Amino acid sequence: MSYDELAASPILTTSHMDKLSKAVQTFITPGQILDMATRVLVMLRDIWERVCDVENVSAVGREHHARKKRRTTGRSEKAKGDVDSNGVTFALAARIAAIVLSSLPLHSATEAVQREVQATVKGSLDGFVREAILIGQNAAVSGGTDGRHNIWAAQVVAAAALRLRYLLQLSVHARYTPDYQSDSEGLFAEVLVVEDRLPEYSVEIVSRALAC
Repeated sequence: MSYDELAASPILTTSHMDKLSKAVQTFITPGQILDMATRVLVMLRDIWERVCDVENVSAVGREHHARKKRRTTGRSEKAKGDVDSNGVTFALAARIAAIVLSSLPLHSATEAVQREVQATVKGSLDGFVREAILIGQNAAVSGGTDGRHNIWAAQVVAAAALRLRYLLQLSVHARYTPDYQSDSEGLFAEVLVVEDRLPEYSVEIVSRALAC
């Protein structure tokens, strides 16, 4: 099944996401909010780490393939497929994570719990989410010529990370509005002049530009 087919699957439709949001708001108790936020972000971070691990293996394979092209073509294609599939997994998981996190009934929790949730979200946005965005930017600008990144997967992941960060910034429940103006300016200045961009990556970049 292709990425487009997965992205259009019933579980990711607006109606299903609305139901998920309402379920989180209705059934997650104040005592479960911090644990839920932590579990969702740890899950997403683990997927990101798998993306990085497989990408590192693939980068070594691409370098080896360049030296011994005929004998390593099959392995290089498999490594690329592994990177692509993990990138898709991150992108789809990030959509669900954004709905769950932004729907947590934070208003029902104590101020102490609210601060802990906000700190947990901040740690993730400052950490692996920002890393995913910057790696996508570097891959798009380099066009993959440095051999370090799968440019398609990097852009898919970066688009998902941009969307996740934006939705959490907008969320009244998360109440977290960090200043990433310098990151955004770098994206607009460098990536928007690159011709070979994925459409969804372009949409996310332009959307962030219009929101600034």
